[in-house]
Amino acid sequence: MKRMQCKDIPDQTFIDAVRRTTPVGTSWRMRWDVATELESVFGPVPENLFMAKARRLVDRGLIGGCPCGCRGDFHPVDECLSPGYCCRPKTEERK
Repeated sequence: MKRMQCKDIPDQTFIDAVRRTTPVGTSWRMRWDVATELESVFGPVPENLFMAKARRLVDRGLIGGCPCGCRGDFHPVDECLSPGYCCRPKTEERK
């Protein structure tokens, strides 16, 4: 059986999983809830793969949140409470 890779999870599918998850507090979605939602589409997704995909999406500014593994909260960019600080591609930070 072929091992799942980040490229096997479409960006929009991951973003949709974040959006479908009930926010905690303000606009945050906890990583465990997002992973459960994503697994309803793909079946089991290893945590390291989930976090790698989340890091890539955060780095590209497609979702906001903390992909380091501490608490793992995520949100869609259109619900960001700190746009310009939280939700922007890393390439913008280097300018």
